[in-house]
Parts: sequence; C-alpha cells; structure tokens
Amino acid sequence: MESEKDSYFYDRAEAELKLAQSAAHPAAVRAHYLLAGHYLDRFYSPEDESQGTPGAPKASSND
Repeated sequence: MESEKDSYFYDRAEAELKLAQSAAHPAAVRAHYLLAGHYLDRFYSPEDESQGTPGAPKASSND
C-alpha cells in the first residue's frame, strides 16, 4: 500500500511530466523531465533507505 510520502513523489513526477510536455524552451523541457525522473526514483526506491543509494556500493563493516 502506498504511503503519503510515496503518493507525493508520484504526484510530483506526474506534474513535472505535464510541465515538460507544455514547456516551449528545450532547457525547460529537459529540466522538467530530469525532475520527473528524480521523483520517480524516489517513488520506486526501496522503503529502507539506510542501505544507501540504489546501485551504489555498500560500505562493509570489515574495513
């Protein structure tokens, strides 16, 4: 089930996509798509963020 936080990120991504589609300047279009991507990354990221950034190497406790 979605939490309020998840819903926020999904809603923001949708809003950024709509803004990208209506923007006239190529730099604005790119900025809105980048922001939408970041919001979608947050929406689809694992619940437990203490494990670090997805795709990033995890630090081991043996170092």
